[in-house]
Amino acid sequence: MTLLDIQNSFQRVVLDEQCADANWVNQSAQRLPSKERLAIYHNAYRVRLIDVLRDTFGHTVTYLGDDWFNQLTARYVQNHTSIYNNIGLYGEEFPQYLAEQLAADLEVAELANLDWTLRRAFDGTDSAIMTLEHLQHIASDNPENGSLRAVPTLSIITLHFNTLDIWHAIDQDGTPPTVEPLPQPVDVLIWRKGHSPHFRSLSPIESEAIGYVRAGETLNDIGAKLMENFPDEDVSTQFGHMLLRWINDEILAIPSFLEPTTD
Repeated sequence: MTLLDIQNSFQRVVLDEQCADANWVNQSAQRLPSKERLAIYHNAYRVRLIDVLRDTFGHTVTYLGDDWFNQLTARYVQNHTSIYNNIGLYGEEFPQYLAEQLAADLEVAELANLDWTLRRAFDGTDSAIMTLEHLQHIASDNPENGSLRAVPTLSIITLHFNTLDIWHAIDQDGTPPTVEPLPQPVDVLIWRKGHSPHFRSLSPIESEAIGYVRAGETLNDIGAKLMENFPDEDVSTQFGHMLLRWINDEILAIPSFLEPTTD
């Protein structure tokens, strides 16, 4: 067998649901049988990926309990091969998998999505943070063309259950509350401030405003669209408060046209 043949065979042994023997493994009376030796790698691959999922989805583990989580992750690992050079990225499809497996308990998928998005915010790309001086420069000199830019760690997820209350109870080693559907879906902002991931719920007007920021709209256009879509709100005051909070929360990056240039 060529080296490539051996590598392909070994990969099949590791990935197949049942560990098989392989005739290219040397036999020796002083060692374990070849199939048992291969089983070490077959099992280790799964244990390592389950450990990654336990680390990433810590609140979900606590909520489900070890036994249930291990059963779900064992099936997930078997059907979702790791394709990442960075093992920390494994598990991207796990929240959707939980939504399919636990269709009657969708708060579990929401909790997992919150776990996942917070971890990705922690690992996200750094960026130069916009200051109040930058904002004043845009507002005074270029409101028609000056667009805002969200930091790369920013995400918005939508929750339909009291998942935030469940997350907080678990985080404080308390008993999670009874699952309840929310009167209206709530958007949750997730980002990293300094070295720590943060999240908070958003009002409909702020969620829409951040959507415009992410779409690259200018300050003037954001204000005009908010006034059109929220005619009963004091948009000027609210938008001003939002901008100041975004600066303090560090969710805005310096726009490219304000970044310092190098010769």
